[in-house]
Amino acid sequence: MKQKILLVLICSLVIPALLFAADTGKLSGKVVDKETGDVLPGTNILLVGTSMGAMTDVNGNFLILNVPVGTYDIRASFVGYRTMTVENVRVSSGLTTAQNFELTSQALQAGDITIVAERPLVNPNATNAVRIQGFEDFKNIPTRNVNTIVSLQPGVVTRDGTLYIRGGRAEEVGYFLEGASTRDVVGGTNLVTLIPDALEEFQVQAGGYTAEFGGANAGIVRSTLRSGTPDYQATIQFESDDFSSPGKKFLDTYSYGYNDLTLTASGPVPMTNKKLKFFTAGQYTNRGNSIVRYWKGFNFNHETDPEKMDATNFPLLTTSFGDTIKQGLHMTDNWIENSGVVDYRGAGTLVYDASSFRLRFAANLSYQKAENNGGGNPVSEILRLDRTGHNERSTGLFTLKGTYLISPKTFAEVTFDYFDYRWKSYDDTFGDNWWAYGDSISNAANGFTYKNWAKAEVGNDIDIYSFNFIDPNQPWGYGKQKRHYLSGSVAMTTQWKKHEIRMGGDIQRWTVRTFGGAGFGMFRYYTTYPDIFIGAKQGDMEDYGELANATQAGGYGFDIWGNELSDNYHGLDGPKTPMYGSIYLQDKFEAKQLVINAGVRLDYMDNDDFYFDDPRNPAWNKDEHSLIVDQLNFRGGKWYVSPRLGFAFPATDRTVFHVQFGKFVQAPNLNQMYRQNYNYDKMFTGGFAFMNPPGYALDPQITTQYEIGFNQQFADNASFDVTAFYKDIQDWVTTGRIIGAQTDAISYYNILQNGAFATTKGIEFSLTLRRTNRVAAQVNYTYSSALGTASANTSTIAGTEQGTEVPTIINPLDFNRPHVGAINVDYRWGKDDGGKILEQLGANLLFTFQSGHPYTLRTGSIGQSDQSIGGVLGDARNRYPLEAVNTSYTPWNWNIDLRIDKTVDFGPLAANFYVYVQNLTDRRNVANVYERTGNAWDDGWRAYERESAGVAEANGGDYYWALYDAINLSGNGSNYNRVHPGWLFGTPRQIRAGVRLEF
Repeated sequence: MKQKILLVLICSLVIPALLFAADTGKLSGKVVDKETGDVLPGTNILLVGTSMGAMTDVNGNFLILNVPVGTYDIRASFVGYRTMTVENVRVSSGLTTAQNFELTSQALQAGDITIVAERPLVNPNATNAVRIQGFEDFKNIPTRNVNTIVSLQPGVVTRDGTLYIRGGRAEEVGYFLEGASTRDVVGGTNLVTLIPDALEEFQVQAGGYTAEFGGANAGIVRSTLRSGTPDYQATIQFESDDFSSPGKKFLDTYSYGYNDLTLTASGPVPMTNKKLKFFTAGQYTNRGNSIVRYWKGFNFNHETDPEKMDATNFPLLTTSFGDTIKQGLHMTDNWIENSGVVDYRGAGTLVYDASSFRLRFAANLSYQKAENNGGGNPVSEILRLDRTGHNERSTGLFTLKGTYLISPKTFAEVTFDYFDYRWKSYDDTFGDNWWAYGDSISNAANGFTYKNWAKAEVGNDIDIYSFNFIDPNQPWGYGKQKRHYLSGSVAMTTQWKKHEIRMGGDIQRWTVRTFGGAGFGMFRYYTTYPDIFIGAKQGDMEDYGELANATQAGGYGFDIWGNELSDNYHGLDGPKTPMYGSIYLQDKFEAKQLVINAGVRLDYMDNDDFYFDDPRNPAWNKDEHSLIVDQLNFRGGKWYVSPRLGFAFPATDRTVFHVQFGKFVQAPNLNQMYRQNYNYDKMFTGGFAFMNPPGYALDPQITTQYEIGFNQQFADNASFDVTAFYKDIQDWVTTGRIIGAQTDAISYYNILQNGAFATTKGIEFSLTLRRTNRVAAQVNYTYSSALGTASANTSTIAGTEQGTEVPTIINPLDFNRPHVGAINVDYRWGKDDGGKILEQLGANLLFTFQSGHPYTLRTGSIGQSDQSIGGVLGDARNRYPLEAVNTSYTPWNWNIDLRIDKTVDFGPLAANFYVYVQNLTDRRNVANVYERTGNAWDDGWRAYERESAGVAEANGGDYYWALYDAINLSGNGSNYNRVHPGWLFGTPRQIRAGVRLEF
């Protein structure tokens, strides 16, 4: 507690903040006489439509700090000279934008001058590789997915839809919106979904970022929302692929029931003299089939007449209940029933801009309701399509930032952020009344009848020749999660000569809760052991522990009945309240041919975790099935130091070198430490194999990175950038084991611990062609090598379980892709260009390619795995490698996307009609392969007769193989996804058409 109080005091007294530069940049320049070259001191510089401006000094230089990200018109005026306005000058987060003026005397020519700025191809003050994309840069790319656009940037690779940056694990990527973190401290993912039309810009910094940023060892993605405009503007955009019914083709392509409507509006708030401006955006997306994948449908009919029986007509008999499935088993080509998703998103900003004070409020909201169709195994839901479960997910981010201009070269800022995340999974029939899920009477009243309710078959799947299908009467499970954080910061920045000095600090406190209901278990325990159930209700801790352990109901932050526990609850099952903070000091020195960005960061981490004095004799009450809270050692907070140093050498205005060194620390994911009481009880009791054990008092993961780069503008409209990096990663979380002696309380149990390491290196290349003769292009390529001892925290669990050796030398990581690249070419005619037909017509072609990812050829037995899984080696303890770890690689992938659009003006209304095709050639890219065979079509199970022959013979023979081929082969790979995340193939061709109206 004393450490937390000290942290609050320090963060309150040290003025500045982590978040201050997250959505602002700096504008500088020089004003001279165009004819003589003489400087013009006292020139007025104004950002049109704002209160921001400056006056040039005796050397003709001007500087404007704390400029919000955006595009501006900049006006320079001086007595006796023509006023000059430069339009479309872009200011980006954390960078300095240079804009010089050459004014013409009014004696030479009258009238004002307006020119349109071209975006610089080289930024001379960036000391690390910064990739910036604004909405205008990516709105013509054939996608509406922001993550897809991020994945095109150098240094970024994807596997199964997950982003990895420069060889770091997925959870090491930091995500920021409006300067506030949106990274989930529990699972490491990005919790916020963005409306592309609402983005002013995003930045991808694949390492080398300054001391302002922490909690992200691999890279950061910074996004900023658009601000209000001086005049009123609005857009309406609608697009769809809903051109045919499920399973039917249109232009040789399937529809997936996709429809999207997006609205934006911005402008000044009336009666505020344009000092208060708003921007708002809303998006509605409906996907009738959210599982977009290659899928070969099938039709199996129940048939007992020998004369009519064939490969798709045979007896469909259930082993569990002795029934027949008279309706048969049916699935449609490229369509997964009950997988629809509806998304609602909203975003907006409200900015009050006075001469010395600015207040900015921003919000980003989302709500999603998804039909729950088995996730990785939709085949199992064929019989339960009339009883749909749903997942609901909502997020809300609210930021309030006040900025006060102390002087033209000094400003202070105060920031408050609130973030809320909620998730719930439930059965539609009973919703939050999860107690009724196991009540046969309540279910019967709603038309769902259980068979053999009192026996073990309740809740079991229907088994047809070893293939499991969910009982059509069985309810969905119930669970919920809640987490939110509050954060605050203060900040001050000052420009002293050529030094931009920043000091900062912030504090962030999370509250984390999770709950899993056990409808069947609780109801059956109530009917079987009513005394224990009532005792638990009345507060008897032994009965409470017995009930929680037997049913596995509960979580943390909730009791086993689903009631929220107070933040002050004294017990392991109370809500988790981790706290994080930081203080940093940074100096950016900017001279003509040298930029130095030096800083140091102190991170405070309190994970609200604990450890045992003696792991072989943990503080465990065996009778109450729980840990003894008073005997646990809660770790408390610790401070960690991270130095950062970057140099930029602008040799000319077209050539710049940069060098960067940095140390980065990041707390482990909280899901690597948090467990429910019954988990510990079962681990210490023994007899169970825990494939994802918890860690105790885990240390931060540490990355040291070196980066060197060269950026050259080699033509008026073209430049390239080459950046090389090397990273040393230590203390990744991996698996270990505690082994007790005969006199100890435990025999053994698995734990997560620090100890894995990795070395990554690579070269990133980017070529930019600014629009020339109607053509603009971007080429990105990354070569990288990501080697380590463990790709994930449980990569070595099989060796740990079996007591064999685990890797101690580096091997290619699972997500290593040596070659990744993208080529984007945009060709379009401008206004009054090309005649009536070609005027404002454009085409955008996106070609992406990537080498395969590594895997290990293996053999083995199915062990405890379900017999229907067959060739998919699911149980790691029964796999036997045929080569060194991750020696083999999947095939290369490539893809072509195309977008064609045309804009037609109707007075003040501009209508953009477009169509885009993703995976134009319908190339079936191999995303993953079976480990027995190394290909995606054949899992090798039939050829592995030593086991498969006996399994097939015991489960219907030819009937087993008919179902097996349809479900697991033909490219479907249903059971592959049950075992491994991801599909065997990439996504099929999709065609979408739409219209965008701009007012």
